[in-house]
Amino acid sequence: MKMLESGVAVPMYLQLKTTLLSQIRSGRYRRDKRLPSEPELCRRYGVSRITVRRAIQELVDEGYVVKRQGKGTFVCGHTIDRKIAYVSGFTESAEQAGFAVSSTLLKREVIQVPGRITRLLGLPDGAPVLYTQRKRMADGRPVMLENNYFPLPKFDFLRRSDLSGSLYRLLGSERGIDPIHPRETSICMALADEKMANTMDVVVGTPFFKVDTFICDQHDEPVHVGHQFFLGELYTFKI
Repeated sequence: MKMLESGVAVPMYLQLKTTLLSQIRSGRYRRDKRLPSEPELCRRYGVSRITVRRAIQELVDEGYVVKRQGKGTFVCGHTIDRKIAYVSGFTESAEQAGFAVSSTLLKREVIQVPGRITRLLGLPDGAPVLYTQRKRMADGRPVMLENNYFPLPKFDFLRRSDLSGSLYRLLGSERGIDPIHPRETSICMALADEKMANTMDVVVGTPFFKVDTFICDQHDEPVHVGHQFFLGELYTFKI
């Protein structure tokens, strides 16, 4: 076990906190699993109980672990917070929670969709739209399946754009589009079927938040209709 470094600018408790947090995020200590006891952490890292207690308390305060009387300290699972009434992209929310973000583009095609979607996008029934599907990852773990429908021809440029990063940052930098108005948002629970389970690397029946959105820009013009699936254990939605 690598010992912590004394005599450096980073305090010992913060080094220990960072080490434990890295182990939680890597999956070494999983959700509902108990961390080593205070004496064990002291022995492993060559630090005092005061140092261990301060590191653990900061993890408790930040929602990573919880103390259970007489049982020890358990991982409670870090979450990504999303405010329903505020438009924030996946990248922004995940980065604010301290995760490294990545994406895989699964589909990008021009399709026809049900009339409700075209009407929301200000298009006539039967008009083609651009459909994109991306698997979004936090620290390499699939946590969101994103399905977006964009009006054509306005968003035809997305057929050629690099969609590996933040969509909203791309819209802003390339076209000055700021998707700030959530005109419709609904949320319900959904269980992963076999297809979603294979895509998201989870077992069948894993709970997801299904969020349907209709987003407009700073001029109140349609940007996209979205059907998004967020991994339930990793997300907290706030009103």
